[in-house]
Amino acid sequence: MKNITKILLSAMIVPMLLMPTKVFALDSSMYTVQKGDSLWNISSKLGVSIDYLKTVNDLNKDTLMQGQVLKLIPDKHNYTVKSGDSLWKVATNNSTTISYLKTLNNLNTENLYVGQVIKLLPDTITHTVQQGDTLYLLARNYGTTVDDIKYVNHLASSNLILNQKLLIPYKSQQIKENISAAVSNPATATASGSVIVSTPQPVKAFPSVTYIVQAGDTAESIAKKFNVSASDILKYNYMTNNDWFSEGQKIAINGYAPRDYAVTPGMDKAPTQYGHLVDWFKDGQYLLKRNDVFTIVDFATRKQFTVKVLGGYNHCDIEPLTTSDTSVMKSIFGSWNWTPRPVIIFKDGMNIAGSLSGMPHSFDSTPNNSVVGHFDLYLKNSIPHDTSTSQAYVQQHYNNILISSGQNK
Repeated sequence: MKNITKILLSAMIVPMLLMPTKVFALDSSMYTVQKGDSLWNISSKLGVSIDYLKTVNDLNKDTLMQGQVLKLIPDKHNYTVKSGDSLWKVATNNSTTISYLKTLNNLNTENLYVGQVIKLLPDTITHTVQQGDTLYLLARNYGTTVDDIKYVNHLASSNLILNQKLLIPYKSQQIKENISAAVSNPATATASGSVIVSTPQPVKAFPSVTYIVQAGDTAESIAKKFNVSASDILKYNYMTNNDWFSEGQKIAINGYAPRDYAVTPGMDKAPTQYGHLVDWFKDGQYLLKRNDVFTIVDFATRKQFTVKVLGGYNHCDIEPLTTSDTSVMKSIFGSWNWTPRPVIIFKDGMNIAGSLSGMPHSFDSTPNNSVVGHFDLYLKNSIPHDTSTSQAYVQQHYNNILISSGQNK
């Protein structure tokens, strides 16, 4: 593995628009209940959860009345008390109730004082995990991040369980954009009401200005070299504050780095027989990032195990997440050896064709998984970290990827 240096600055990632099915609303912030409507079908139309609708509208039951107007977007999170305000007035002006505000703000009295900050909505929304949900899609839907959801819920991995209750730190502006997209750009949803994520246009080539990362470089230091912002450096290279630059890496400076967008998060609900061919340098390195957790399915046996990304620049270096995962992986290979096997990578609703070797080696970051070292995971056009690596070994990986993608049946 090459030397790596951590990015110290954060960046804002511009979310892709989410386009639920057509809605019949007064505007993008209100919805009038139609005959036959239920919270379930309204939530499916809008691409938001039932829990979200109930929280925003202070509903304590699931029954609705024809003609009832539902708020789709929180008015605001907090309200600062002004002269002449009462709890009744604050509740009425914000379409909520006194009892709800008292409970939310832990108030024992209805007395208020000027300058007091009243919370109008919780900082989190409760979401019940549905079939097809992933942390990636939930983060997109609510305008938050996977890391924030994992932090609030104390999640050690990205795996979700059907009907699991999650606290979602949300941004009302993102929800507003999602619902506005539903009103102005209706699209067909799946039968289960899952949100459809639009696919960005591929980027065919690097922009006119590029840079080869040197040891010790950070987003800030690179930005200073070119008199641009660090946030643009991160944005143009599909990176966040949690990602790392690699020495020798070619990055984009004044436009986006090449992307194929061969796969889209949320396109599949479960592992499939074959995976998609995904170029490591144009897509893979941006989808399988350091500390990501995902499922690997052995192509021949269909056995599954969970892995964590250690790192990697030319290909992905992974480690089994737990002792149990190590046991499953070893049972597939029989004994630890370098001969790679075709596999399917299932992450965030994407199935990717890959090839995995079975020899632990070098660096290790997961001490309690009963194996020391990491394993090579190749995607289309991955290359070794070491130029002395046997070309026959690399070709085995390439052949396996054709098998796991269904190109060589």
